[in-house]
Amino acid sequence: KAIKETDRWYLRYVEQVEPEELAEAIRFAFTDGAPGQMSREEMLAHVITHGGYHRGEVGRIVTQLSKPSSPDTFTGYLHQAEPARRAPV
Repeated sequence: KAIKETDRWYLRYVEQVEPEELAEAIRFAFTDGAPGQMSREEMLAHVITHGGYHRGEVGRIVTQLSKPSSPDTFTGYLHQAEPARRAPV
């Protein structure tokens, strides 16, 4: 439930944010307490790409444990979700 609510929040945000607002710098503290600053646009890019980092780490651990891994690619997802994409060209 919380993930769906967060997804809805992001969708509403990107529908309403103005392009000039994306350049606004936001100051924050990193998890180690060090100060940081990123634009709203950079923060959104981080959110979009960060999950890939975690999937990569999990894949590395699975390989180190000599366990079978499953393909985790966007192209694989598209072909599974939309089988017509596998039709001959």
